[in-house]
Amino acid sequence: MFYSVELQMAGVILLSAMAAGGISLWLKRRKEQHSLDAFDDEAQN
Repeated sequence: MFYSVELQMAGVILLSAMAAGGISLWLKRRKEQHSLDAFDDEAQN
């Protein structure tokens, strides 16, 4: 019926770790894309 407390805690830890990893990858990709856009703007001028 309901999961045990240990499985719930493992799920919370995994979910928060996946969310933190996804956010860090998104920020890293956004930073790289921003620097690439700036480089393209400089190349066009």
